[in-house]
Amino acid sequence: MTYIFENAAPQAGMRLGVLADIFDETTRQCLAARGVQDGWRCLEVGGGTGTIAAWLASRVGPTGSVLVTDIDPQLMSTVSAKNLEIRHHDIESDPLPADAFDLVHARLVLSHLARPDLALFRMVSALKPGGWLVVEDFEVPPPGDGDDALSATALAMRGLTSAASDHRLGRTLARRLVHAGLEDVEIEGRARLVRGATLGARLMQANFEQLRPRLLATGLSAEQFAADHAELDDPRFEMRAPTMWTAWGRRAA
Repeated sequence: MTYIFENAAPQAGMRLGVLADIFDETTRQCLAARGVQDGWRCLEVGGGTGTIAAWLASRVGPTGSVLVTDIDPQLMSTVSAKNLEIRHHDIESDPLPADAFDLVHARLVLSHLARPDLALFRMVSALKPGGWLVVEDFEVPPPGDGDDALSATALAMRGLTSAASDHRLGRTLARRLVHAGLEDVEIEGRARLVRGATLGARLMQANFEQLRPRLLATGLSAEQFAADHAELDDPRFEMRAPTMWTAWGRRAA
């Protein structure tokens, strides 16, 4: 699979920023519940704009450390802390230190990988005994599954993204963590509605904008694209968003 939302695209920073605005609070709550504290060593895989890595750095204090990785870390250029290291890294091919981290976290990474279970095993191997792995990913409902609000542009985008990512991976996370050998595995899902003129609608617009050339190449007209984009500014617009699944488990002590 290929990550089609390249960080080098001019819209990438805004798109990832909106994702952070929507999901960071619940991510922080989950990580805090795992006991993140002074002195912990943490790894953030696929750091995006670095918001979670920066929060972790503040949480673990000067006696702890955070390593944040990404295949294209340029959007983290403004993130800085004495206990934080930013590293160019491909989780599918590049090594990680073994038995090194109290916490490893990855959000919206696995579904874009050709070998997600290999990446999971790499993350598990990087944990200290007793360390926690937390992974988060979407489950995207199939078109027509109780949702008649999908525009022509949204349908075309789902066609593009389904060829480049696993739309159902989120719901399989707990099973994958068990298969990777973790203990105390739990999972929870958060479903929400996208309403026009909200952050969720802005995220859809950002996705549309970043993929515009590819969407038009599918045969979608520029007029239809513009109409569907504008519809997301209408407060009366409403549709079901993908479910965000969060799973966590502990490496045996």
